[in-house]
Amino acid sequence: MNTAISCALALALAATPAHADGFLHHLVDELGQRLDSIEAARGPTLVPPVPVAVAWRPQKLAPSLDLDAPLLALAAGDLDGDGRAELYAVTAREVIALSVTGARVRELGRVALAGELAAHRPRDPVGAAVVAERSDVHSKYLIASSSQFARPFAVSWRGKALVADPTGAPGIALCADALAQLAPGRDYFGDGATASYGTRCRDDLVTSDGHPLHLRATLSTAGKLEVAAQRCEAGGTSCAHAADFTYTHVGIGFELVDLDRDGTPEVVYAGAGAPGEPDELRVVSFGADEHKTKLRKSFGAGGVAAIAAGDLERKGPVIVAAVRLSGSTRVDLWRMN
Repeated sequence: MNTAISCALALALAATPAHADGFLHHLVDELGQRLDSIEAARGPTLVPPVPVAVAWRPQKLAPSLDLDAPLLALAAGDLDGDGRAELYAVTAREVIALSVTGARVRELGRVALAGELAAHRPRDPVGAAVVAERSDVHSKYLIASSSQFARPFAVSWRGKALVADPTGAPGIALCADALAQLAPGRDYFGDGATASYGTRCRDDLVTSDGHPLHLRATLSTAGKLEVAAQRCEAGGTSCAHAADFTYTHVGIGFELVDLDRDGTPEVVYAGAGAPGEPDELRVVSFGADEHKTKLRKSFGAGGVAAIAAGDLERKGPVIVAAVRLSGSTRVDLWRMN
């Protein structure tokens, strides 16, 4: 509750005759609850980001990883609460937690997915990985989806063990608030003009003047990545459409991040070549011409399977791309900065 209001109420209560004491205690409690609700509804005060220089130094991490199955999705988040994000790889039947330090990658743990199987499964499995937050305890968890299973899984740490529990309604969780259904037997969502390969959301970004910025990027089956932005009031209670931009020839891997912390996010995406062909990763400022890239990195045969960004070393966001090794379930992880 506001400190000044609290003091005024306390002084009024102290000066009240004894016979009215019970009534005023009830009034103070009720007013305090209402004020707490109002302050909570305003949301936290957001601090404008402080720009930092980014050194673009693409580097392959060691060792290569054998995931024992094709990689479906990649996400970064601090699920164990140590202030440093972990990298989470989702395959058709497992979630694997990884630590990235410099040029080294280390496995922290893995958990098998088990539950009700999906009634219709595509020939090529589809998955998603979304970092969400439990508002009641302010802890993060991973929503992992695999088309092999009917429901998403809530993945978190229980002590030193990674655990996965089926959660929510049937479908694939593309964002914390977006559950989608695959077209029966297909590796895409919806049909016709609305068919898409997936969606990625970012609700933790802040503009240069301290306003919340929400981004939602959807990849159509035609290889067009459509990114919509909403700019919110400082308290986060009211948001309005701000801009839309489309990027072409985009592959299955894409990510949204404000890497240089200037309030303008970067859109990171792979090329639209067929699996097994050479690929390219691009980093573009949101709203800029898609040919004016901040980074272009080419890869040999295999292709980019997934992209994630997170604060992996407590030094700010790092972009990591997983590149398939042709003919195997192994991937190389590359950090871009």
